Amino acid sequence: MVSKQFKELWVELPNGQSMCALLNGDLGWLMHCDRTGDVSYHSIAPDFSGPADRQIDYCLNNGQHDSYPAAWALPSSGIYRAIDYFEHEQQRPPFIEWSDD
Repeated sequence: MVSKQFKELWVELPNGQSMCALLNGDLGWLMHCDRTGDVSYHSIAPDFSGPADRQIDYCLNNGQHDSYPAAWALPSSGIYRAIDYFEHEQQRPPFIEWSDD
């Protein structure tokens, strides 16, 4: 069972785009996939100043545990705002910094 500390959220649009948010408490990161599924982007924390190898643990809905760079993590309030924007505007939120994978 996944703890309430962890959340995995997905928004899939009719045009083929999707966005995923993984959260661990008050931090999380975003992944955006384009219409083809060939290109994906992940969030960047513009003010991150910690060690480059620092990781944050996340737990997916299926119970799988993964770690991702802390340099990708944003406050959960920004994650929820971005998910809402994506769902309504049907495009990557421009207020999030993105890097292509």
